[in-house]
Order: sequence, then structure tokens, then C-alpha cells
Amino acid sequence: MVGAALALTGCGGRGATAENGTVTVAHVPSTLFAPLYVARAKGYFDAEGITVDLQKVKSGQDAVGPAANGKLDVVVAGFSAGMFSAVASGLDLKVVGSMGIAPGDPNASPSALEASAGSTGTLADLRGKKVAVAGGPGSAGGFQLATVLQPAGLSLGDVQVVNLGIPDMQPALANGSVDAALVAAPFTTKMEKAGVARPLAVPPKGASATGVIYGGSFARGATAQRFFDALARASRDLQGEGAKSEEVLKILADATGQDIAVLREVPSYTWLPDLAPLPDQLDKQQRVYRDAGLMKDAAPLKTESFVDTAFARKAAGK
Repeated sequence: MVGAALALTGCGGRGATAENGTVTVAHVPSTLFAPLYVARAKGYFDAEGITVDLQKVKSGQDAVGPAANGKLDVVVAGFSAGMFSAVASGLDLKVVGSMGIAPGDPNASPSALEASAGSTGTLADLRGKKVAVAGGPGSAGGFQLATVLQPAGLSLGDVQVVNLGIPDMQPALANGSVDAALVAAPFTTKMEKAGVARPLAVPPKGASATGVIYGGSFARGATAQRFFDALARASRDLQGEGAKSEEVLKILADATGQDIAVLREVPSYTWLPDLAPLPDQLDKQQRVYRDAGLMKDAAPLKTESFVDTAFARKAAGK
């Protein structure tokens, strides 16, 4: 939290600055958000007359308040129970786009639920067991875990969710302090090769819990559409084999700090060409958090109250 606070210092009065061409974007460095990094590196923001000021945060939740208050323009990160609660409380935010979407391929998934290597149980056998998730049950990962558990008739409430950073999951599985973990590549491969974990299941095709959030004041300004146009242009570059081009891999390595050799081997997410928001996924996510008791004080939300599809529709026509 301290790092996020420091990163966001001095971002007051963002609306006027955004209209002058500088857009401040909070992001969690991850290949999930490839369109953001590709648009910046390829000059697509420059072509729209925009300078992007990237601010790293630990989680999207750290940036929700500053975005609503106009101290940030855009958040590119995971959605959380806290985000839904913030919108329900009246904070001025709009979900305008999606980001990485799970391919659903058990043999080539960028994330997986890994069980300890010594276990022999099935997904259903996780009932009552400890499962590690970065950010805990109310994070985007919590929703992804729920989608993985659902085919076995389980929900978040049927397991003990342990908040653990992804780098700490391998030792936790090895020493038995957790029984399973929702892990992102390349850590999945690393665990399996070390004989510590085995893949149990992957998020289903189409599952998504990340995207683009605009602060309300930024969403109402002229720069908002141009920013989204640049993102969508980059997303079109990522379709098919484009996501694995050497140019894109170098951009992602520079943006995330991951080794390019590792990225060559890591399965890729998919992205919609227009990065349209996914109301059905947002509805499911909100239901998961409510059922888990994570939004007790928040009124139920209709997606049309906080989702704006207009930016993606306009970008699709360009």
C-alpha cells in the first residue's frame, strides 16, 4: 500500500492534464495487460496525441479511490470485491473495457489450479482444504478460483482461501501449509518441473476478471476515446500469432520484468479485438463475491449502471 501511495502522489487535478494530452494510468505489471504496453511501445498513444504516465500499483483496488476522485485517469488491473463495493457506494467510476481472457485449454493455460504433487485427490476433494490465491477471496484471483471450482460443485465458501503472493506459493505447497494454489505461468511450469505441484484444473474458456476502468471525469472528456482507440489498435496486433511475435515478447519483457525466453514458452491470454467490456463476467463476479459474503454492505449493482460499452463500439469502427 505504501508503494502505491507514493506512486500516486502528486496526481491531483488529473482531468485538466488529461485534456492537455497526458493520461495517468495505474497498472499492475502483467502480460494480462499486453494491449497497454504494446500501444505505448508502438507509438499508438503518440499517434493520438497522448502521453501516458504509467504508475505501478500492487492491486487495482489501490487505485480505485484515486481514479474516482480524479487523481488518476485510468486503471488497468483486476476487478475486486472492493471495486464493486466502491461503485455501489457511489464512487464515480466506469468499466469501459476488458483485458486478458482465459483460453480454457488445459494443456496451454496461462494460469492453473495446482495441487501439491503428493496429493491424489480430485477437484471435489478440495472441500475444506487450504487454497492459496494472490489477493485473497475478494481479488480477481478469487473469482478465477470460483470459476475453476464450479464444475466440481464447489464455491469459495467450500474452501479455505489463503492470501499468498504467487512467488510464495511453491514453498507453501512444498511444506504443506496449503493444499492447492491458483498460479500464473511461468510459476506453474516451475513448480511442476520441481516436482512440487501437479495441475488440477484451469479457468474455463472466456473467464475474465480484469479490464479498463475510467475515472468518471476522465470518461467524460475528449481524450477518453482516443486513449481507448490506441488500446484497441494494439489489441488487434495481438490476435492469433501476433501475441507471440518477437516484437511483442520484447515489449512484454520490458514492461513486466520477465525473461523473454520464459515468455516464449508461456501460454498466452486472448484479447477481444475491440476490448469490449464483458457484462456477463462482471455479473458472475459480483455474484461470486456476494455469495461469499464479501459485499454484505453493498447494494446489488446492475452492470449498465457502471459499464460503458460506447468506447469499444466506437473503436471497433476504426
